[in-house]
Amino acid sequence: MLDLSDFTICAADSINTALTARALHLSKNNCKFGDAIFFSHVPVDGEFRTEKIAKLDMASYQAFRLKLPPVIKTPFVLFVEWDGYVIEPRAWHPSFREYDYIGAKWIDNAADGMNVGNSGFCLQSKRLLDALADPRFVPLENQNVDLLICRTYRPILEREFGIRFAPESVADLFSYENAIPRQPTFGFHGLANMWRYMSDAEILSILDRADPYVFRTGHFVLLIFAYALQSKFAIIGQLFRRMLTHVSRDEALVAFRRAVEQPHGDRLFAMCEQLMACQYDLLNNHTMIAFSLDAPKLGGDFINDNNVEHSGFGSAVKTFLHKHTPTPIWSTLKSAKKTLARN
Repeated sequence: MLDLSDFTICAADSINTALTARALHLSKNNCKFGDAIFFSHVPVDGEFRTEKIAKLDMASYQAFRLKLPPVIKTPFVLFVEWDGYVIEPRAWHPSFREYDYIGAKWIDNAADGMNVGNSGFCLQSKRLLDALADPRFVPLENQNVDLLICRTYRPILEREFGIRFAPESVADLFSYENAIPRQPTFGFHGLANMWRYMSDAEILSILDRADPYVFRTGHFVLLIFAYALQSKFAIIGQLFRRMLTHVSRDEALVAFRRAVEQPHGDRLFAMCEQLMACQYDLLNNHTMIAFSLDAPKLGGDFINDNNVEHSGFGSAVKTFLHKHTPTPIWSTLKSAKKTLARN
């Protein structure tokens, strides 16, 4: 078991408490931490202690993360969220302790080079936590905590407090979020990446327990896109149906357009609508009784008109989509796969 006795693993949540407890549990499975804390407004069962705080909403969560209560006693903190946790203890590098902050790099390649990083799964030193207690570091409207620490306040933190932010090469070993992982990483962040670590049925079970806000997020849309890249039509239809139980069609379309570059966002949305229609059409005509959620993933060139999900459902969907989707999704998916391969 990986010895991280100089770390406190912690999380804060008032919305998806059961799923956040799950993330703490999974992270603790193969790591020995010095302490484990769940900050929440309600008691939560698990192998951690609950520190009671005021109920958090999306805005107050960011402010809370900027200035944690002074209860951390270990030299380092590993912060997790419901959709980001430890996945591969063997990917741990002792050099991670050389830095005060590590999180997955952002992929927008800011000209200032401050691309590290995401706070959903991150390492922070006690030295950084103490520095952030300075009254100059305050929450700002419309800025998440990671942007505040790693961009807005980073120059002061480096210049006056000697805080060390990991370079991108180290961040790539530690975690990933929007970039494609090139090697096993210690952890990850983002709903759009969870398909790599659980079955389709488990994904659906997780989402059945998630707060409705999740279905408005870009990561939810990107999860659908990830399954589209694998031609896994069955789960796409089920995900989209769940989305529409929590948000209106117009809200869903906005989410697709924000998450996926046009015209691909509209194409993906049209495909999801047709998938729902296809499922109902097939069922109403008794041409399909059931289909597997865990159809095998395809290797090789899986974005190909002639290489779709190997099931009666997959073949029927392909025929239906080619017939009914005004703007075919196939060219979108093919170009997306080529772009991902180049990156």
